[in-house]
Amino acid sequence: MALQQSITSVSDICKNAAIVTAERPVQALLNLFQEDSQLSLVAVNGVEGYLDCVSRKGLMSLMSRPFALDLYTKKPIQGLLDDLHGPGVVMGPETDISAAVIHLLSIDPTLQTDAFPLVEDDACVGVVAVSDLMLAVAEQQKRLLVELDRLSSRLQEEVARGVKIQQDLLPPANHSFNGITVAAGINTSSEICGDFFDYFVIGPEKVGLVIADVSGHGVQSGMVTTAAKASLHTLLSMGVTTPAGLLSGMNDAILATARQTLLMTCLIACIDTHNDTMTIANAGHNFPYLSRQGEGGPVLLETPAGFPLGFERGYQYEESSISFARGDALFMYTDGIVECVNAADEELGYERFCAILQENLESRPADQLHASLFAAASIFTGTTLFEDDVTTLFAARR
Repeated sequence: MALQQSITSVSDICKNAAIVTAERPVQALLNLFQEDSQLSLVAVNGVEGYLDCVSRKGLMSLMSRPFALDLYTKKPIQGLLDDLHGPGVVMGPETDISAAVIHLLSIDPTLQTDAFPLVEDDACVGVVAVSDLMLAVAEQQKRLLVELDRLSSRLQEEVARGVKIQQDLLPPANHSFNGITVAAGINTSSEICGDFFDYFVIGPEKVGLVIADVSGHGVQSGMVTTAAKASLHTLLSMGVTTPAGLLSGMNDAILATARQTLLMTCLIACIDTHNDTMTIANAGHNFPYLSRQGEGGPVLLETPAGFPLGFERGYQYEESSISFARGDALFMYTDGIVECVNAADEELGYERFCAILQENLESRPADQLHASLFAAASIFTGTTLFEDDVTTLFAARR
């Protein structure tokens, strides 16, 4: 059942109208109400069609006044209308019941009206009891809730499939290659993640590391990360292995997917164990931290940074190379962790984060690093539910 099919118009709940002409005596009107105890409203026609209507409640209230029966019963109904002023609510037969309730309450907020006429082309085509209207709205809401629950279950299934696809696209969180230990982790702020990490091997002596963050999060961001991941491995299969070349190719893929509605920051580092070097290209991403053995704590590695992916077609990214020897470590992350805030609306920030990172680099094994950093950030914020996705990627050479 589609949502639209559960919408009901007032014509579906109306009853046939009792109709009298304005020239008839008021006694004839009284007789109609006395003959049918369920009759709540009578339409009154004039020479040119529908003129007004008289409710049981309004007529009985008027007739209860002293001498009212003697004054009115032999007079024509026309003379009664000005004193009754009608119910004030008239609707077209195609009005949907939700709109009818809103209109009714705008005219009669205390719901003194028992029923109202449906008028089309100067003719009364039916009468709707307010009690029937309210019951129909309640039934419609019940149908809508059932349908929304069905749709919600379906959407949850679709999102779960999307989550599984994303998870299947990620490599194992822990990996070792030719003396390099890689460890990663993701905590998502919604079902579909806008972050991703990856690593790839180029021959016997090179390993590449990738971390990326789409602006925003949710389903649309997840689609962009999937496109970026697919383009990365397509480029690798085509023999593109330099960080700058990979960023340029991914940039074109994201432009085609997001059409500049979303951007992705991305950092790619390639470690060469033969030459003891690391080459980095940065597409607007947070600077990584570099830790060297015997040189104190980690420091920000401020390499040249270009535009985020998806910003400008054909953009060429700059590479920089530094030494990366045994004992060195690289830590990459997305901004969700440094920008998380506590109850006082203070960001964790780079200074606090660097101190937490240094402590954990010294005391935790690589495969526990992400969980330990996230736990420390959660203590700072007082919650494990962050406003943005949090991803970390760590590579150490032993």
